[in-house]
Amino acid sequence: MAKQFLFTCIGILCLALAYHLGATNATAQGGSRGQIRLLEARGSYVVIVSETDDIYVIDPEKLPNVAKGVGWWKFRLDAVK
Repeated sequence: MAKQFLFTCIGILCLALAYHLGATNATAQGGSRGQIRLLEARGSYVVIVSETDDIYVIDPEKLPNVAKGVGWWKFRLDAVK
């Protein structure tokens, strides 16, 4: 219990220090584009539909790197309707 109280006090102290150094407001990160609307497995493929209606198809057998490379395909939802 004392440890949680200590961490809470340190967090409040850091927030007060940030305001003292010139921060005008504290907000969570938001407004990110492309949040996941649907995630589904189709056989060995993974299909992801983002909030911006982009469709990503991932073949995990051909995907050497998660960030980029062979194994990613991108489509627009309006193109496949």
